[in-house]
Amino acid sequence: MAMPALPFVTAFYAALTGFLCVLLAALVIRQRQRSRVSIGDGGDADMSRMSRVFGNFAEYAALAVVLLALLEICGGSRVLVHALGIAFIVARLAHAFGLARTTAVNPGRAAGIVVTLLVILVASIALLLIVARKIFA
Repeated sequence: MAMPALPFVTAFYAALTGFLCVLLAALVIRQRQRSRVSIGDGGDADMSRMSRVFGNFAEYAALAVVLLALLEICGGSRVLVHALGIAFIVARLAHAFGLARTTAVNPGRAAGIVVTLLVILVASIALLLIVARKIFA
């Protein structure tokens, strides 16, 4: 049995996701210093919002990267993996900047979550179709 191709496309988007993680963590740290809050949000609305910016990112990042990697390893289209990877990074940036500005619903925040969920949905469907052909053939 041939060894599956290494997921280099996914690795690229995983690296970008890592950079985004560090950026968002730095913003939380900066807000902690400004607010003088070490743990939790200290009742500070800005600290609470920045913590959610990072938390929301973290809630979706791992699943998206794992789905992209599995899709690529299982033979999914490189174009599809690139499209989903780009969409995920742009969506998470839009969501982070939208939420960092205000807790109110805004175009960046709304588009960010919709596109993030679409990336997860499309990757899941594509992966399921590929795997179903292998295990039910």
